[in-house]
Amino acid sequence: MLANELINPCSIAVIGGSNNLHKPGGKVVQNLLGGVFKGELYIVNPKETEVQGIPCYPEIELLPQTDLAILAIPARQCPEAVRILAETKHTRGFIILSAGFAEESAG
Repeated sequence: MLANELINPCSIAVIGGSNNLHKPGGKVVQNLLGGVFKGELYIVNPKETEVQGIPCYPEIELLPQTDLAILAIPARQCPEAVRILAETKHTRGFIILSAGFAEESAG
C-alpha cells in the first residue's frame, strides 16, 4: 500500500538540492518548480543559501515537518538522513536517488 505522503504530498524536502541542473538534486528541484506540485518545497544543501530561488536549510534537523523527502545525496548518508526525517520530521514518503548501496552493505 502506498502512503498518501508518497503519492499526494503537501510538502516535499529535497535533500541535496542543487543549482547545478546536471546533478540529480538540481534536476529534481527544476522539475518540481516547473511541474504541477503546489505544496511547500524545502531544500537542504549545506553549501548554499538559496537553490533555484528557494531559500536553503543547511541541515536536515532545521527542516519543518515534511510529507515526502527526495534524497539526492551519497548512499552512505542516506540511512542517517532517513532516520532523522522519519523520527523527528514525521516524514513517511521517501524517494532515494543515489548509488553505492552495495558498497555500504556489511555482507
